Amino acid sequence: MLIRRRIRDPNLVFRHLKVGQRARNDLVIAYIEGITKPELLKEVETRLKEVEIDIILDSGYIEQMIEDVWWSPFNTIQDTERPDEIAAGLTEGRVAILVDNSPFALLAPATFNTQMLSPEDYYLRWPVANFVRLLRFIASFTALVTPSLYIAVTSFHPEMIPTQLALSIAGTREGIPFPAFVEAVIMELALELLREAGIRLPGPIGQTIGIVGGLVIGDAAVRARLVSPIMVIVVALTAIAGFIIPTYSLGFGLRITRFFLMILASLLGIYGLTLGMLILLGHLATVTSFGVSFLSPWAPLNWHDLGDSVIRGPWHKANKRPNYTTPQNRRRQPPFKKRRKAQKK
Repeated sequence: MLIRRRIRDPNLVFRHLKVGQRARNDLVIAYIEGITKPELLKEVETRLKEVEIDIILDSGYIEQMIEDVWWSPFNTIQDTERPDEIAAGLTEGRVAILVDNSPFALLAPATFNTQMLSPEDYYLRWPVANFVRLLRFIASFTALVTPSLYIAVTSFHPEMIPTQLALSIAGTREGIPFPAFVEAVIMELALELLREAGIRLPGPIGQTIGIVGGLVIGDAAVRARLVSPIMVIVVALTAIAGFIIPTYSLGFGLRITRFFLMILASLLGIYGLTLGMLILLGHLATVTSFGVSFLSPWAPLNWHDLGDSVIRGPWHKANKRPNYTTPQNRRRQPPFKKRRKAQKK
């Protein structure tokens, strides 16, 4: 109903299926006929019909059963609770999957770029939206590499730090019994424990536990000389940067990858961090979502779709739909000059 209120197109189709050998759960495939590529729709339907599980309690079951790469830490199907995001995806030629009794809907195909974008980006004027997007991409990179970079620089490459800063870091680490890697792991695990504990508790209590627990544990750890103050700052910066990522499941993938980069940085320094980033990029370049590259539009490079990636242009320039979905109807709106001429007439 919420999708139909936003897209009142007679070509909007809801196709019903039954999934689950025992429960026979209701499932709906939503798409816009004339825009969505028939091959994509056929592939989605084929994968759903191949699901042979007793019961579907949430859309997460479906996501894990039909995704391209099950062993990757990154999800290749986008999940969302927002009907406006689903409506926007349908008009781009994507397919939505709705599961009965689940508040989360799925969108396919999905890329790293689509999961880094937020619906609010399109509600704001394009200069403001571009500033927020740039901040978000920088924050995601910060959340991924900051602890690893700190470990690599302090343990292997102190000559890369300005002298005064190096002396300050050395002074704060005086008396710390653990190397930088162990120090970072302790703080990161403590942060993850607080985050998970806050989720499981009721809302007001969970927020209080997260804030008070972080302050108390961080201050106690510094006073006990278990960790240095600079490490508390690094972990806090990493946590804050991670909260900016709009898709929760994508943030989880980056959190897992962060530990992998920390291990390599503790073994090989900057070279280990560089090697880890190359492995990560190589992995993302091989991941697909229903045949679409996960790194689209950057790899393979698509100049048209770059207009709605890290930055986006004004709405009157968005004349065509994205290329990565290969929609049947590419035209989104007439060119801006033609509209102006029509208005003058």
